[in-house]
Amino acid sequence: MEQRDPRQIQAALCQPFAPEDLEWRLQQAFEDKMRGIAVPYVTNRAIQNRLDESVGPENWYNDYKPWHGAGKKESQLCGIAIYFEGRGFITKWDGAEDSDIEPVKGGLSDSMKRCAVQWGIGRVLYSLNDTVWVNIEKKGKSFIIPESERPKLDKIYLNLLNRLGLAPAAPCGTQAQLTPRAANDKAPDAPTAKPKDWGRQSTPSAPAVQPKNDIPAPEPPHAGVMELPKPALPAYEYLVEGASVQRGMNSQSTTAILKDSEGKTVKVFARGAHEALKSGVPLVNVKISLKKQGSVAFNYLESYEIAGGQLAA
Repeated sequence: MEQRDPRQIQAALCQPFAPEDLEWRLQQAFEDKMRGIAVPYVTNRAIQNRLDESVGPENWYNDYKPWHGAGKKESQLCGIAIYFEGRGFITKWDGAEDSDIEPVKGGLSDSMKRCAVQWGIGRVLYSLNDTVWVNIEKKGKSFIIPESERPKLDKIYLNLLNRLGLAPAAPCGTQAQLTPRAANDKAPDAPTAKPKDWGRQSTPSAPAVQPKNDIPAPEPPHAGVMELPKPALPAYEYLVEGASVQRGMNSQSTTAILKDSEGKTVKVFARGAHEALKSGVPLVNVKISLKKQGSVAFNYLESYEIAGGQLAA
C-alpha cells in the first residue's frame, strides 16, 4: 500500500459506502398503520474492511471499555486507533448502550459504528435529513422491515449521494443487512455523479496519432512464422496478484494478494519488506495463519518459497 498523508487517509475513510454495505433498522414502529421509520447504519464488517484498505490492517486497532452510570443502562465505549507517520497511534472514542437482544455484543457493535463516525467513516449518512418511512411486518413480538422495502431504501441512499455530488465505493464483500434482496430484484439506478478525486492525480489520455501518408504502416507478422510460446510457470500453490510495502518510522510490512490454482484470492500480511513478492511470482510451501489484533482478524503470511527458488520468508 502506498504511503498516504493524513488528508489522503481522511478522504479514503470518508468515501461513501455501497448500498450493499448498509443495514437499515427500525427506529420507531406504528402498529396501527403497519408503518415505521428506518435509519441506515454501516455494517461493522464494512467498517473493518474500510480501515484495512485505507491504512492497512497493521496500522489500526480497536479497544473497548465498559461504562455505566448509576441507575442507567450499561454501555460500551469503543476506541479506534490509527497509526500516523511521525505521530504514532491516535485514538478516538465513542460509545453506545447495550442492546435489548444480545446486550453486550450489541453494545460493542454499536459503539464501534459510532466511533467510526468520529473518523468520518459513514458520516455522510448524517446528511439524510428526511424521515424515511417503510412498511413493516410483525415477527414474533417485534416488527421488521420486509425485504420488499430494500430496493426503495437503496434508491433513497443513492439519491442522497447524487444530490451531494458523490459516488459510492465498490461493495466491501458483505451482504446487505435487512433481509437478503431477492435474486430477480433490479438494483436501483446508480447516481450519475463521478467519484471525487481522493488524492490521486488523473493522467489525461494522449490524443490518437494519425499516421502520415508517406510513412508505411507496420506489416503484420509473416504467414507461417510461429510465435515462441511463453515459458510455462512451474507448479505452484499461489500466484502473486499484487503486493505493496508499507514503511513506517521503526517498522516495515508487506500486504499481498495471492491467487490459488482455482482462481480464489486471499489477502495476506507479512512483517518486513518482501521485495520478492511481485505480480506473477509463483509460490510454494505457503504457510498462512489467522491472527487477531483486538477484534480484527487478518491472514498472516508466516513462510513461503518462490517456485523453483529458495526459502523467502
